[in-house]
Amino acid sequence: MDRYIQIVRMQHVCLGQVEHTVTVRNINRKYHCRVFVNGELNQEATCDNSEDIGYTCRSLLRWEDKCGNISAFANAARARLNEVVA
Repeated sequence: MDRYIQIVRMQHVCLGQVEHTVTVRNINRKYHCRVFVNGELNQEATCDNSEDIGYTCRSLLRWEDKCGNISAFANAARARLNEVVA
């Protein structure tokens, strides 16, 4: 089962070192997670539960890091997503 639905596919890929900003808005009882790259919207996803906001944002930032939009913020989110909790 999908936790989130991606609305906007990545628009900017392989930009190198960038600055990421993440915002979350509640619109029509869905949580819209948006990732901005250097101030421009690059990805957007929605999730139904507030518990899934963190997972959704980390997943979007993981794809940013994998596709070449590198920042310390995205790299840290990717490390936390793959971290094993004992």
